[in-house]
Amino acid sequence: MNLKSIFLVILLVGGLITNSEGCFILFLSDGQHVLVGNHEDWFAKDAAIKINPPAKGKFGSVIFTFTSEGWAQGGMNEKGLFFDAARTPHLEVEFPDDKTEFQGYLWQMILDQCSTVADAVAIVKTYQIPELSEMHVMLADATGNAVLIGVDHGRIAFKQPAESHLIQTNFNPWHPELNDDPVCRRYNRAEHELSVNKSASIENVLSILKQTHQDSLTVYSNIYDLKKKVIYTFNKRNFAKPIVVHLPELFAHGSCMVALDSLERDSLAWKKCLPSKRNLISITGKIRNKVTAEPIPYANIGLVNQNIGTLSDPDGTFELEVPLGQQGDSILISSIGFHPIKIPVHQLRYSSTTDIGLNPSSKILDEVVILAKKKSSRIKRLGWMGGKDGILPFDTVQGGGAVAILVESPASICRVEKLQVRLMYNSKDTSRLRLHFFAYDSVKQLPAEELLTKEIVLKGTKHFGWLRFDLATYSIIVNRKKFAFGFEWIDDRKTRKELLTGFLNWEEWKKEQYAAGSKRVERKSTGADGKSISYKYHGNMMDWPGFKKLPPFTGLMVDSGKNEKTIPFKTFVRKTSFGGWEETNSTLNAVITVSY
Repeated sequence: MNLKSIFLVILLVGGLITNSEGCFILFLSDGQHVLVGNHEDWFAKDAAIKINPPAKGKFGSVIFTFTSEGWAQGGMNEKGLFFDAARTPHLEVEFPDDKTEFQGYLWQMILDQCSTVADAVAIVKTYQIPELSEMHVMLADATGNAVLIGVDHGRIAFKQPAESHLIQTNFNPWHPELNDDPVCRRYNRAEHELSVNKSASIENVLSILKQTHQDSLTVYSNIYDLKKKVIYTFNKRNFAKPIVVHLPELFAHGSCMVALDSLERDSLAWKKCLPSKRNLISITGKIRNKVTAEPIPYANIGLVNQNIGTLSDPDGTFELEVPLGQQGDSILISSIGFHPIKIPVHQLRYSSTTDIGLNPSSKILDEVVILAKKKSSRIKRLGWMGGKDGILPFDTVQGGGAVAILVESPASICRVEKLQVRLMYNSKDTSRLRLHFFAYDSVKQLPAEELLTKEIVLKGTKHFGWLRFDLATYSIIVNRKKFAFGFEWIDDRKTRKELLTGFLNWEEWKKEQYAAGSKRVERKSTGADGKSISYKYHGNMMDWPGFKKLPPFTGLMVDSGKNEKTIPFKTFVRKTSFGGWEETNSTLNAVITVSY
């Protein structure tokens, strides 16, 4: 049910549109299966599915909305937590004075942060929720728990399922007499059907939906399988042709929205999925040295621990698109050799100036050149040299993506003398990689703060094989035994956008090859919970017809899989400038020589 278009609700309540029934929600469980069926009944017809991929501290979710409006009318997250709402007759609700009204959209926040009904109810009880005077909300989870949240005698009330099912239409179940017509045809029809057949099956829920839809108002109907994390959507009462959504696979398309009409015509409409500009804030600016006013190229810009980030261009300019839901966050801007700053998104969004100054913290050094070797009495090589596969910047082309390998020094203080890194593929005339040294957080077991105070950009003209650099003149002193070193891809905005488009097409091609029965493509479960899906191509990427259309890029060699020798050399990747680090099941081919 639409929760925000109050003017249409007033029309309904005022009687200008009569004899209309709004949304219908049915929860049904038999101990093995947990299903929810619902109708979305409204006057807008531009219904769409919106993907909110998992992010740091947030569960991924799929919501149903209208492209003209944008907020969640209902949906389910990756844990199988469902919510939907139905309009009910107005009833005043009172809240204790010690509770504050939630600033934002509470139901999306619940999908972002809660995995069970109990978690969600705990949040609901902490806030004032004025919209409950106009509608009731149903929550359900994969464990088989469900609750209806509404109003009883001016207080928030919670109704549990009876006989493993729960139904909500458009009357207040605590006060049905408040409705103009307390006899609800759809409620009675569903109850009758359940008295004959209580099975929690897709077929049974579909049968009930067919008997309870409205020819004029039902925009779409859904069946949610909360255990399997699958949604069957029937657009505009077309019950013979479901749009089938699998949550883990859908997250691969990123943050985007697709109309139900498009998906009904073409089940592969996700292939053209792009983020909805309607739900993004475009932040632009120019990063400068605050002392000299010179532009700072390739500064890191983004939201901390989220895959939303970019780099400034060679002239210091940048563009960053931030979801509307994160306009209360702050953007971090940093460059090695400068003091980082944080600026609220809303401040940048409405700022009258686009110039952002960073204060220098040390001298910025020139790019690395190959120098003469330096002898040392005590030398140790740290890193890994084996390799048989490649790591390409599939998820790094937004800007700031990096890879790092964990090493352990023989002493608590060492000096970095040399570096070598192995290219799997390079189509650039000159490859450019920014060098990083990171502290290691032994508690989180992830790379931590940057240790370098001097920017070092590695340049090479090779197309494959080892790049070798002498770093002795840079006086890089590392004062800890465990640390990580690695590389950040440096490309301009135009190249990154072209790469992003190209690599998304590569992923779709692999998926299509797998669906067509190709034995060279393997479907794999990935992620910490094993629920994300990826496709691995056992062959040369050059077999892909779109390979030659890619702009020049650089790929680094890795040793795929782990064994006794590579386990100590953990390899991590981050997708954007300040995105969270994730450990990979590979080992980067990179070695440093240290003296101690």
